[in-house]
Amino acid sequence: MCETKKLPELFGSLVFNEGTMKERLSSASYSAWKKCVTEGTPLDLSTANEIAEAMKQWAVEKGATHFTHWFQPMTGV
Repeated sequence: MCETKKLPELFGSLVFNEGTMKERLSSASYSAWKKCVTEGTPLDLSTANEIAEAMKQWAVEKGATHFTHWFQPMTGV
């Protein structure tokens, strides 16, 4: 039988967010990512690779079998 869940329990439950990053990244990589977001400093390749690997592992644990990069145009920005 299918279990019924309420929308608030599901909404945002499959988001690789800041909390997930803090749990899964080394403290150095998390700090570098945070500095990139807040101050605009570039990420070095090893940090970017650590983030990508953590995101991939997280997604596979959630049941992902395929993934892609998807870019949306920011028209009028």
